[in-house]
Amino acid sequence: MTAKRVFAIGNGESRKDLNLDELYEFGIIYGCNALYRDFQPDALVCVDPAMKTEIWNTDYLLENKAYFKDWTDAKPLPNYSGTVILPTMPGVLDSPKKVINSNDVVEKKFPDDVFRCGWASGPTSVMIACIEEEPDEVYLIGHDLYTTTEFFNNVYKDTKNYLGPETPPCPPDNWITQLKWCFNDFNMIQFYHVNPLKQQLEEWKDCVNIHPITLDEMWKRLNR
Repeated sequence: MTAKRVFAIGNGESRKDLNLDELYEFGIIYGCNALYRDFQPDALVCVDPAMKTEIWNTDYLLENKAYFKDWTDAKPLPNYSGTVILPTMPGVLDSPKKVINSNDVVEKKFPDDVFRCGWASGPTSVMIACIEEEPDEVYLIGHDLYTTTEFFNNVYKDTKNYLGPETPPCPPDNWITQLKWCFNDFNMIQFYHVNPLKQQLEEWKDCVNIHPITLDEMWKRLNR
């Protein structure tokens, strides 16, 4: 039987030379943040408020699926303190644009959790994909965690809502920890870290379902 696959696309520079269109025939594609600018994944996940505003102000959400953190398109209602809960973005009410609240998805799966709704966009996109799609395999592409230079590693650096090219690299600790939670939470899923900048992470050594592979090895798996 063919495995159900998800490709979780991060925005690290290791994916720059990969034609993402070639992945469509092999599985479901989840991405995050500015990926929408030049590619349409099956689902886009966004946590950052500035990126949510940017995406909302385009036509992308008219035809494409997206999950936003802390999102509501409900009509304003009084809360327990008597104040009013307003929509996250101007113009949300009665808009044809549709967004799923990622918090609702996470809380349905982990009802007593107080941490997972606070994850970064990359790990959140992996978690949402695992919950929504229930795949057999997840390929982490562009989830670089580290950098090969002294500077920020992101294909969208020096563009709107992103840091400049000479910004120091982001500490990877949160990404590493949050992805490890995914591996443990979904221990029946096999995860493949494609073209990792570090072959073996000390923090993941006790996770038996995460495997570093090259891009060539991924294509061999997909075409076997």
